[in-house]
Amino acid sequence: MTYCGRIYPMVKAKLPKIAIVGRPNVGKSSLFNRIVGARTAIVESKSGTTRDRLYADIRLKDRSFTLIDTGGFEKAKPGEMAGLILKQLEKAIQEADIIAFVTDGAAGILPQDRDLAAALRKTSKKIYLVVNKIDDDSKMSSALEFFELGLGEPYAVSAANGAGVDRFLEELSGYTEKSDAVSAAKGVKVAIVGRPNVGKSSYINFILSEDRVIVHPTAGTTRDAVDTDFNYKDRDYVLIDTAGIRHNTKLNEAADFYGSVRSKEAIRRSDVAIAIIDGCDGLREDDARILEFIIEEGKGLIIAVNKWDLVRGAGMPEYKNMLIKKMSAIRNYPVTFISCKSGRNVRSSLDLIWPIYEKAGMTIRPGMLHGILESLNSAPEIRNRRVKFIFLAQTGQRPPAFVLMTRPKDFRMMNANLKRFAENFLRMAYDFEGVPLRLAIEKPSKH
Repeated sequence: MTYCGRIYPMVKAKLPKIAIVGRPNVGKSSLFNRIVGARTAIVESKSGTTRDRLYADIRLKDRSFTLIDTGGFEKAKPGEMAGLILKQLEKAIQEADIIAFVTDGAAGILPQDRDLAAALRKTSKKIYLVVNKIDDDSKMSSALEFFELGLGEPYAVSAANGAGVDRFLEELSGYTEKSDAVSAAKGVKVAIVGRPNVGKSSYINFILSEDRVIVHPTAGTTRDAVDTDFNYKDRDYVLIDTAGIRHNTKLNEAADFYGSVRSKEAIRRSDVAIAIIDGCDGLREDDARILEFIIEEGKGLIIAVNKWDLVRGAGMPEYKNMLIKKMSAIRNYPVTFISCKSGRNVRSSLDLIWPIYEKAGMTIRPGMLHGILESLNSAPEIRNRRVKFIFLAQTGQRPPAFVLMTRPKDFRMMNANLKRFAENFLRMAYDFEGVPLRLAIEKPSKH
């Protein structure tokens, strides 16, 4: 069946969804991380750190469910950041089967708690009231105050030290159905990366045709890496939206630092990275660092020049040549020119992902490698130096890795220029556009 390039949600195992909600800074992300068992969401004492919805599939004994972390609830005017976070929170509540309403036992009941409790009482969802920061039995009486919210028995927990969390999870899992399935993303993982405010979230939202992640003109809006599954032309993909990556000297907040760390982790677990740069700014130093990191990690790479509708005075070939002059490695990777605002070339950029993914995992037949070796030795640049290679073999995939062996007497003549020529020759002999290569030059070992 052909879908004509349209985007479809991935069909996954249907798991109950549990949304963690509450006002800012009550410990929602800490509880999320405690349950997940890893520091998935960024935790910082400053409010407003979590902005987008984060998802994690959990298996607890014979029960499975999807846990959703959300931004802090607070009232705001339309268009404000708090208003965008609230919109994401409302979506999480709508799609959730169960709500875990987290409050702060140390601070007591605040007006925002009452407002959110009133809104939750109007839903038909199963609601668990969680009172966090009850670190020991001496503080247990603080949890009793929360009966006043009219949401039933409060569960006293400490996300920091784990107190009460097991009891809460036992109660929570009892409300979910038994399941053997935990949905797992099996699609090609595509990290959308770049420095802050180049249009990464706008790119994803245009592809998915919904405000799946927050789009806001404030630099650094996205802090966590957010995964979204989708299907394009009968193939499954996972888009990973990431925080803007800044150079270390520009990181002023802990959340910026950890957001940058998460973004690099997202690149490491991706198959292909789409690096977005601002067409009006050109290739900046931070852009080049991001591209270098992707290549060093051996990931497939697509360079997307955003805001192309605003660029004047250069055509696409001229612009790509300008990029190559600033960073020669760009010549080995596809450059696409897009506008996230108008949608120009955004979806067609997805057509580049699969060929790059396939190239990265390709195994070249020995006979073809032998032919490449003979052609390489016949090249004037090699023959005139009286260098001869005697063996070429592929040693790995993702990224493709090769070993090229010289005669013992020729090994000392090898230098960076000859190695670069051999790598470029291999790229020309076999289409590796978009894929980093690993090429080792060796001499026969003595026995």
